[in-house]
Amino acid sequence: MASGICVYAETCNGKLDPVVAELITAAKLIKKETKETISAIVADNDCQNIINELSGLGAEKIYAVNTGRDMLLQDESAAYVIAEMLKKIEPSSVLVPATPNGRSIFSRVAMKLNCGMTADCTELLVGKREDGSCFIKQNKPSFGENVFVTIVTADNVYPQMMTIRPGVYQMAEKTTESAEVVYFDDIKAPESKVRVLESIPSEAETDSILSADILVVGGRGALEDGNFELLKKFADKIGAAIGGTRPMVDSGLIPFDHQIGQTGFTVRPKIAVSLGVSGAIQHTEGIKDTKLYIAINSDENAAIFNVADYGAAANMCDILSEYLLL
Repeated sequence: MASGICVYAETCNGKLDPVVAELITAAKLIKKETKETISAIVADNDCQNIINELSGLGAEKIYAVNTGRDMLLQDESAAYVIAEMLKKIEPSSVLVPATPNGRSIFSRVAMKLNCGMTADCTELLVGKREDGSCFIKQNKPSFGENVFVTIVTADNVYPQMMTIRPGVYQMAEKTTESAEVVYFDDIKAPESKVRVLESIPSEAETDSILSADILVVGGRGALEDGNFELLKKFADKIGAAIGGTRPMVDSGLIPFDHQIGQTGFTVRPKIAVSLGVSGAIQHTEGIKDTKLYIAINSDENAAIFNVADYGAAANMCDILSEYLLL
């Protein structure tokens, strides 16, 4: 009988991805309803460092496979290892980071386990059947972010597998509690047809929006001539990272991983300054937990003023030009 909530502990260059701590929080919320055990799975060249990072985050068990090599981009091999681990563990649900690696590996895992997978969830809720058993309501935006849908895995199909967008849940805090560690020494990583000859770190023009305390957020109004350059100078002056709405990404001014909203990422900065953002719910859902929200938009009826703590119905160019002269 399938039981337990399993979190995939994604790694990068031998370190635990910070998003895993967010998934542990999601697992704890599920556990409040289902009373199931929380476990984490690790498959890495050297699992011990990852286990040390995981310890105390809230997983009661950690299952590990030492792969003996770095499996960067060797997703077919990683999928085999993880599928074999899940066959042994038999969890009722598996929570996966909605990252490029998570999507690529676990789409293959889902095929091997014949269980399906819901992608890009922004909320997980627990439902109960008439017989008292529990299931997970996997909520996510769909149809070009125009509707919000609830997906439920078919009865008696396990595990319920889903990827969760980074930034949706708060990171679990470290405790002094330790987890039981179980190694699956009988699972071996098969040879891959992929060889990585070289890897080059990406060069982002702005700092990560997920960890930034101060964010400057550009909308369609920032696309007008010269406005984006002013926005960048303003962000540099106040030490802020730059995020934006979908039009900013579509224009190529910012990368996709700096898009905020249901289509992009959920952020929780201490201060956010939005410039030329209309305030569509698809965007504001991703930044609604900001502690101090300041909005500037030339349209006094813009929806952004309904969520901002302070607002100015003014031309962003005029305000930024004046500020940068100080």
